[in-house]
Amino acid sequence: RSGPFPGDQLELSVIRDQSRAMLSRVVIALSVLVVQARALEPVILSRGAPAFTADFSRLPQEGWKAYFGDWKVQDGVLHARQHAGKHIASAHQALEMQDGIFQVRFRLVGKGKGFDFTFRHKPGSLKKKDGRLISVMVTPSQVWIRKHKDRGNPQQDPDEDLAKATHKFAPGQWHTLLFEKRGNDVVAQIQPDDSDKIIKLKASHPTFHVPTPNLVFRCTSDGIEIDDVKVWKPKQP
Repeated sequence: RSGPFPGDQLELSVIRDQSRAMLSRVVIALSVLVVQARALEPVILSRGAPAFTADFSRLPQEGWKAYFGDWKVQDGVLHARQHAGKHIASAHQALEMQDGIFQVRFRLVGKGKGFDFTFRHKPGSLKKKDGRLISVMVTPSQVWIRKHKDRGNPQQDPDEDLAKATHKFAPGQWHTLLFEKRGNDVVAQIQPDDSDKIIKLKASHPTFHVPTPNLVFRCTSDGIEIDDVKVWKPKQP
């Protein structure tokens, strides 16, 4: 015969389609391998002994207190929301530390407008009124490290935003925050799930070297979800 029959052309077309489909699967598989997020690693400390963990299969049994808003475990995560027109939702976990490594997974959900991961200074450790010391603060478009004001003398010692980055925290997108505190220095790393992108913020302030008696989680509006809180003491040389 002088040329291919229609059946031959159909067979060749099927083979080409199968080859393209196989190539697409290979490309997709390679893409998945590429975007597998590597675990965040501390940069100014090394992990020592574990100090606290919470996977939120249930609320922590000791040292946990919700002060404002709704805080409840649902589907294996901690969900928080602020009551309309009321104080920002706030919950504390007692854990006295000074230097350490702190990790938490979080995401904005619903109409959530903000998440704060905060440390208060130990009463009497500074010449300022008791209150918040350091926060990593997240909104749908930004993240920053804040040194908080002296509530007893806010004009002389105001809030200071020491490091800031823009990033889209899309509702429902999980992120991991790794926060380190060593003396006056702090580092925050934030990474979206299934991404190698890492936002890194560094800051220093002469008030940061003091003990902190608890971890504070804060939620603006409705709402946030939190999971897999882990804390390590620094590894000793």
